[in-house]
Amino acid sequence: MSIRPDLTVFKLETSEIGARVVNPQGQSAIITSDSTVLTELSDSFEKDLKLYHRRQGCGYWDHEDAALSIINLATIEDIAQTLGIPVDPLQFRANIYVRAEPWVEFQWLGRALETDEITLDIIRPIDRCKTTSVDVKTGKSEVNMPAALQQFFGHMYCGVYASVRKGGQLRRGAAARVSSSTETMRVQKAVGVATAPKLTSWPRPARISDVQHETHDTTSFWLEDSLGALDASQIAQPGQYIRLHDLAGGHTWRSYTVSAIRKGQLRITVKCDTGLGSQAVHRLKFNDIVTISGPFGDATLRDECEAFHFVSAGIGITPSIAKLTALAEKRDRRPIVVTHVAKSQNDLVLWGDVTQAAGKLPNVDLRLHLTREADLPKGAVSVRPDVKALIAEAKATLADLHICGPTGFVAQFEREIEDVDVPRERVSIDRFTSPGVAMQMRDISPSPPITVTLQKSKISAEWRPEDGTLLEFIESLGIVTPAHCRAGICKSCQCNIASGSAQRLTGSPGDDTQRTLICSSVPSGALVLDI
Repeated sequence: MSIRPDLTVFKLETSEIGARVVNPQGQSAIITSDSTVLTELSDSFEKDLKLYHRRQGCGYWDHEDAALSIINLATIEDIAQTLGIPVDPLQFRANIYVRAEPWVEFQWLGRALETDEITLDIIRPIDRCKTTSVDVKTGKSEVNMPAALQQFFGHMYCGVYASVRKGGQLRRGAAARVSSSTETMRVQKAVGVATAPKLTSWPRPARISDVQHETHDTTSFWLEDSLGALDASQIAQPGQYIRLHDLAGGHTWRSYTVSAIRKGQLRITVKCDTGLGSQAVHRLKFNDIVTISGPFGDATLRDECEAFHFVSAGIGITPSIAKLTALAEKRDRRPIVVTHVAKSQNDLVLWGDVTQAAGKLPNVDLRLHLTREADLPKGAVSVRPDVKALIAEAKATLADLHICGPTGFVAQFEREIEDVDVPRERVSIDRFTSPGVAMQMRDISPSPPITVTLQKSKISAEWRPEDGTLLEFIESLGIVTPAHCRAGICKSCQCNIASGSAQRLTGSPGDDTQRTLICSSVPSGALVLDI
């Protein structure tokens, strides 16, 4: 691994009187603490350049502790090859460019990058915003980079942040090495920085700590999260899922439900089919290192419900197991029904976990449907469950209905639920993010002025199509609100709608009436936002 020498656009040299900035044309200026206008360089940018001072002697960074940003050139090349377009490394605005295996930099978290003279602690992956979409030579955006990263790689990160442990001269082309031991103290501090993204979203290394073969085509993998002990919020809740990245040559990622949780470790249970993702996972071995993120998802247990009904088919049993186990640990006394569908006993995955948990629950009803089994075990039936009857039963008992299974199985329940007046908060359907994220926003349609009211800010103003997204419009009013990717991906800008509706510019076309991502939506009519 070496540091690339040929990516300098502006060179920065230090001297006793200040810092000299030199552009590629040889124009330069000395910057001191008293500098105001940089006349010598203003012509290069066709505008006056001013030096802004940050209080407390800190520079301008996304996060206070992010002293240096590092980009792996091989990762950029991999992104470019995947997208099929040129990608200039300068779009990612790194302080240091290195060359190593593509995406290996996420394995460096908690480790040190060293040359003969310096030591840098790798503290956080870099979450990317839409600025990385801008071509540095033309100023145009050819691709929505955060959305592209999400679609093809399952996250919005590229590069890593580092803090300086040992200072010195960093020489172009210097060989660099990564320490073998992981020290998490500085990463622990990085997790606690208020502006930083949550640890759950970080792509990070995990070790395969155990492999258990469940059936002829299904295997469970226990994963030991290298940073799992650093943030209590990252402990998986029953029903959540994690993502595995860099599968099948790096361009494949998949989401898997956490089927069990034990101290410091998570279990996923994966059925092997013809898909690249599941085949890649089934090639994993004990002690292999994988890249994960998560846990994600809100299809968890509600404390305020009266009863539970878990309905699953095939490998969709995994969230039911996690939820049932959690209830068993608390000896929950509420009525619980478990309905599961499989082809035969040979295809029955983790049913032993279900019966074990049920043995600790005082009020549970297990219903097993084996649709192609000639020799039925005690209590099992061969007919498929009556979907309408299950939904009606859940409604009558005020049960929360948790559904997971193949697409057709879930779709059948969704169709029937629409015809029954079951409150939406009592229906939980597992939906995993898939590699199908929209990469570009749809155009904003012509519209007359629309009144947008910011309820908390007590501001009301007229929006016009030329004002752009709701986020751009709100910021033009002088309101600062959380927003990061500005691409409709990260959900940091999600806002409650008090009244009216907002038209989505990404994902499936339609209007939002309860919550909207203001970075990627516009008003459909008079709109009141909880901002």
